[in-house]
Amino acid sequence: MVKLEIYNQSHQKDWDNFIGTSRNGTFMQQRTFLNYHPPGRFVDCSLMVYNSHGNLIAVIPAAQKMEGQKKVFSSYPGASHGGIIVDQKFGTYEAMALVPLLTEYCKSDNFNAIQIKMVPRIYHFWPSDEIEFALRYYGFSINTTELATALPIKALANASDHLIESTQRNIRKAQKLGVTIEESNDLTAYWSILTDNLKQKHHAEPTHTLAEITDLTNRYPQSIKLFAAFLQEEMVSGVVVFLLNSRVINCFYIASNNKYQNLRSLELLFYKLISWGMEKGYDYLDWGISTENKGLVINQGLFEFKEKFGGRGILRESYYLDL
Repeated sequence: MVKLEIYNQSHQKDWDNFIGTSRNGTFMQQRTFLNYHPPGRFVDCSLMVYNSHGNLIAVIPAAQKMEGQKKVFSSYPGASHGGIIVDQKFGTYEAMALVPLLTEYCKSDNFNAIQIKMVPRIYHFWPSDEIEFALRYYGFSINTTELATALPIKALANASDHLIESTQRNIRKAQKLGVTIEESNDLTAYWSILTDNLKQKHHAEPTHTLAEITDLTNRYPQSIKLFAAFLQEEMVSGVVVFLLNSRVINCFYIASNNKYQNLRSLELLFYKLISWGMEKGYDYLDWGISTENKGLVINQGLFEFKEKFGGRGILRESYYLDL
């Protein structure tokens, strides 16, 4: 038997501790992360799952989302993935009991649909596909598929193992021109580069404001880092990485100053980041998605850039059920 309980603020410590010891969680499911959103932006409807002994065995980070007139129980809109986060003992019995219980709960609370954004498998510490099996068994279907690019850095003997020849040349060129790579705290300088980059290329704004990313960095000072390329004292490119758990380095923002494209600083930056990840014992470097509009638009140039380092595709999938 499993039982659902509605999350409230008094559960925060237990919730965050559970994520930290779960087998498929990342800090994107912790309340410390989710609470950076301004009060009132989302209607939280997260759930905690207990077994018959009263032990917490799973959590479901969720918020109410409106799709026209449709009220949807959804993985947090403000996170790349949400999923159903489980402990080591959570098995097939619990999965098969939980999904229909979740469905009935959502019906009783007048939701019209459920959407669950799964945590990609490379972030799992232990196989966790009981959840996906149960979702499919009870009628959920995949409604969104996006494609990210990841490199299994733990399998590499050297950071240059899978670099194509032109990328190796560009790395040597950047080094010869005096580009250096450093970990930096200057988010203000980087945000200027990122904002200009997104405006020029995509007529878009960063997902986070400078104030929000600064807040997140203060919440996770050891897990959100800026690695930047410099020409003398000037920052010319950078990547903000989220160390979402001890397995994966997630590249959340990538940007370079168009004025210095000839330096090829991003190639050197990622070469150094791969080396850093290998040294620290990470399993994967995740460059994130290169698809847009829920996977319907493919940015081939972005895929090719990431694949030059040996990265290959991993799926980000969402499950959906109309009630």
